[in-house]
Amino acid sequence: MNYMSLKDHVYDYISENIKDGSLKPGDKINEQHLSDKLNVSRTPVREALIQLAAEGLLEAEPRRGFRVKPLILEEAKDLYQLIGHLDAMAATLSLDNMTKEDIKLMKSLQVQMSKEIESQDFDKYYKLQIDFHNVYLRKCSNKQLITMLEQLKMRFIKRGYSDKDSDRLSDVFHETNSQHSKIIELFESKDAKALEEFLKEKHWSIDYADLDVV
Repeated sequence: MNYMSLKDHVYDYISENIKDGSLKPGDKINEQHLSDKLNVSRTPVREALIQLAAEGLLEAEPRRGFRVKPLILEEAKDLYQLIGHLDAMAATLSLDNMTKEDIKLMKSLQVQMSKEIESQDFDKYYKLQIDFHNVYLRKCSNKQLITMLEQLKMRFIKRGYSDKDSDRLSDVFHETNSQHSKIIELFESKDAKALEEFLKEKHWSIDYADLDVV
């Protein structure tokens, strides 16, 4: 059995608080409060904060500690471009490893996403689309590539969509979910070049980057 280190326990706690909105952009991290609440020493707290800062979720202020880092539009656009290229590469590398069961699962997830868009449960949609992309990412043989993707995507840790325009979200997610159908089609046809270009230029278009700005 694998046991989490104290640092990992603190890391997960802070990450979840950022994800669910308990910690908001600009909020200062109280190291002593975390140490007392989680019943750990300051050392694993500090280690977790340093890791989160290295991943871009926190920013360190000299002599002032750590704050939750906002994600501005220009950074989001840069990340979309990077992730688009790496995701496209991972998809093409996974192409020959995809099975009929994988395609069936992607189709099922695409249908579920459509239902969540209709009910405007956008946070559930977000989780399902992660599952969708993970179907082929798990079949990519380049582990270093997947690690890089995971690290970049950590910057998009979700705080929820409660402050977003629900009408625009519906429109955007209907479009991106139709793109999921196209991605499935390209996997089925094993068209590596078209799949790469579609993911890089269309699915990870910087036009969607503002949805992740917080």
